Amino acid sequence: MTYVFDSSFAGALIIPDEKNPSADKAYASIAEDDHIFVPQLFWYEISNVFQNLLRRKRYSIDEIMDFIPSLAFIRILSDSELGPDYSRKLLSFYEDYGLSSYDAAYLELAGRKNAILCTLDFNLIEAAKKQGVAVLN
Repeated sequence: MTYVFDSSFAGALIIPDEKNPSADKAYASIAEDDHIFVPQLFWYEISNVFQNLLRRKRYSIDEIMDFIPSLAFIRILSDSELGPDYSRKLLSFYEDYGLSSYDAAYLELAGRKNAILCTLDFNLIEAAKKQGVAVLN
């Protein structure tokens, strides 16, 4: 099977005080030979999550640096869709569901890869259901 993780889901897997039992259970159900994709945007978003942890003094830089190897353990594959046509697709998700381009990137990728979307974002879950994209819960 193929999955798409957003930063809320990945963060719940690797950041101790954001742990989520349902995310852990869902991740545990993913087989070793399954594929986990993220849009390129994911790497900016997860870095921003880490910066916010620093800004709010929830973790030290050393602690956050220790989270990063966990991302490799998750076996994430980066998608490389780019360009004007891609921007049009993302904008259409705003028109259809009111999603930001950031959230739309995950929904578009899950749809294109016929993947199961893994997110904790309620608006993204609702849009995925309307779009006919499976959501792992």
